[in-house]
Amino acid sequence: MGPCHSGLFAAMGASTPSSALDLDPVVRVRPLGDAGPVETASYRFALAEVQLWRRHLEEEGYVVLAGALTLEEVQRGKDLLWSDLESVHHISRDHPETWNKWRLSITGLDTSVVQDAGAWFVRSCPGVKKAFEEFWGSSDLIVSMDAQIFWRPWWIRSAWKPQTEPLHLDQNPFHKPNLETIQGMVPLLPVTKTTGGLQVVPRTHTASAKDALKEERPHLAYRGDWCPLMTAHQDSILLLASPGDLLLWDSRTIHGGLVGSGRAVAASAACPAAAAEAEAELARMAVTVAMVPRSRASEEVLRKRRWDGQRFRWEGGYALGGRLS
Repeated sequence: MGPCHSGLFAAMGASTPSSALDLDPVVRVRPLGDAGPVETASYRFALAEVQLWRRHLEEEGYVVLAGALTLEEVQRGKDLLWSDLESVHHISRDHPETWNKWRLSITGLDTSVVQDAGAWFVRSCPGVKKAFEEFWGSSDLIVSMDAQIFWRPWWIRSAWKPQTEPLHLDQNPFHKPNLETIQGMVPLLPVTKTTGGLQVVPRTHTASAKDALKEERPHLAYRGDWCPLMTAHQDSILLLASPGDLLLWDSRTIHGGLVGSGRAVAASAACPAAAAEAEAELARMAVTVAMVPRSRASEEVLRKRRWDGQRFRWEGGYALGGRLS
């Protein structure tokens, strides 16, 4: 997701999610709270299955952890984020007609509420921190303070249709070839083919993939960590997920946003637009988050984070690796 994050860190101490997601028949994801045996996506694991999901993340460059947030945490996170948005943008969650005055970027990235209650609630959920603790083998972590992602339902108003960043890298293959950062995202609404979400290109974090990329794109040697590729990739996959899942990927993995197919709106003889808006929900609501051990940050980095955490400005990732997406 490129330059959508501040790269700043701080010390870490609605609707009920639906089980009827519009997924491929062979890629059913387990609804939150469902303990029964169901077929799951090959890249989706329980948080407790540490060895399995770590191996998938290390080998494939990405993974989805099911139910990192509880149902109650998902609802609380949504409520807090909506309260933050309503306060800042003077919109109403219950009146989609007000969303038209929301000055939201075309990508859906919103930095106006990164220091507010909703974002901090999700970052602080125990399951999110537990995942990063398991990966890094440390509980003394620092956390990113990143932009949130909101997509309005463009099938109601075409002007709301988002335009995502291209497939890209957030870690320059020439300057930083080794593991630096694991990036993360918590969707609070279902991620389906209708809505779209995060797409990744499996195994593009490997040394052989990076060697091939450097040979094909030598100009990247003169760029920073934000490396847009400006092309599609035949092997990219959309990571389908339930609300409260935690998506993780290696910063060396090629990734980007993918806008979904959109939803068919049922016609109303009286007023089609009003009928559609009456049942509207955001198409996407996601909190991006990354954590690394505090020991990896220099005193200068920690000092800048403390200072910029108070002022909050838009900057790159202070020598902690790739940009956080």
